[in-house]
Amino acid sequence: MNRKPLHTDESWENDAVWKLLDQVPPASPGPRFLDDAVRAARLTGQPEPWWKCLFAPAPLAGLAAATAALALAVLSLKGPASNPSASATFPDADQAATIEDIAETETLIAAVDELDNFSDHELVSLIGF
Repeated sequence: MNRKPLHTDESWENDAVWKLLDQVPPASPGPRFLDDAVRAARLTGQPEPWWKCLFAPAPLAGLAAATAALALAVLSLKGPASNPSASATFPDADQAATIEDIAETETLIAAVDELDNFSDHELVSLIGF
């Protein structure tokens, strides 16, 4: 069985990279290092508070678009203004009852075909008890 020998402290010191690093002269900070570091820290500044991000242009545009969409939805659901001169058509009561019976029958048939999709409460509501 071939195993690599465990590295000892001496093997790390004999590494070629460490030998090259030993040849490099030590770096010392320049005379303006402190002034440059302080200036960079001042220019970095503080992060903006979270509440200022709400008033940025992008969130305001999104809010305006959402408000416009909501207004259009409300207006479309409301429908046109009622005009007294327009004639309103009302379905016949017998025809409405027939349509309602057909819809209830179709719903019950769908419930019988797939009982697992309905809870007990929904089934009781469909039956009408």
